[in-house]
Amino acid sequence: MFQMKLMSDSFFDIKNLEALYKRPPETDPIAWDDYINNQKDAETFKTVPEAPIQIDFELNGSCNMACPFCIHGIGGGRTGETIQFEKFKELIDEASSMGTKSIKLNYINEPLLRKDLEEAIAYARSKGIINIYFVTNGSLLTDKRIEKLLHSGVTKVFISIDAATEETYNKQRKNGLYKTVVRNVRKLVERRNELGLEFPKVRVSFLKNKINEHEAELFEKQWQEIVDVITFQTMNKVPGIVTGLTLFENEKPKPCSFPNKQLVVDSSGDILPCCKLWGKELVVGNIKDMTLKEAWKSKKMQDLRKAHAENNWEMISACRNCLYNNE
Repeated sequence: MFQMKLMSDSFFDIKNLEALYKRPPETDPIAWDDYINNQKDAETFKTVPEAPIQIDFELNGSCNMACPFCIHGIGGGRTGETIQFEKFKELIDEASSMGTKSIKLNYINEPLLRKDLEEAIAYARSKGIINIYFVTNGSLLTDKRIEKLLHSGVTKVFISIDAATEETYNKQRKNGLYKTVVRNVRKLVERRNELGLEFPKVRVSFLKNKINEHEAELFEKQWQEIVDVITFQTMNKVPGIVTGLTLFENEKPKPCSFPNKQLVVDSSGDILPCCKLWGKELVVGNIKDMTLKEAWKSKKMQDLRKAHAENNWEMISACRNCLYNNE
């Protein structure tokens, strides 16, 4: 099942990256190829598409954990905010009509706290969204949720684990249950395979820091014969949040392509230009009084794209502090 890594640098190390680009069944090959090629063109600054290639929707602002490297661990979560399902449907209708082909159903939250997540996935799928995924801590992947997810149309499920032992896990994942998460991920893959399904692709991730770096090799050995993809990400400096966990300081700054390819709608309705924490400093508008198309075409987005295309992004504090500009 598992192959050699296809992407590696000081920040990311992704094993079997190609699995994430496989076309889901019943998806038009031309539409899928167009989606992949448009994404690559946007990432390399060749073009800015007429519509966002991907939109991230944070349907709820809550999380059931309190990790020390996350805003939920320092009291910054938006626990009471949600996007109502009917409003989500309106947003998907607009996104689909614009030509958006990919959505991620989380931002800085735990998406499985939404009881209607599977319904949201199915609705997006019915409207022509061909790539649908989310990132979860895996603690709520019960047998019942697994069955619903496997029949929802979701194409990828990413699980953040960050440890190879219960002791190390408990130091990072506050309120988490290591054995439960491991069991849930195994069950998800096992049940998918039992049903003869190729999708969703399952990825586990490991955020390297001073607490867990000694377990990276063991983590890979544990999961390489089980999941489709393993991602290692090195924690670097996160201003105002991470203290004493980082492995290196930010360096090697470079322009960012996120504004060329995506939007984020957080649980308060704010529309952001990227999926990183710093995007909250660059609010474009709010879904209460701005359409997705208006946000995408807005002067704020155009100015942000221009700053990165012309390598002047360091003038923007949110971009200057962002670890994704420091790979």
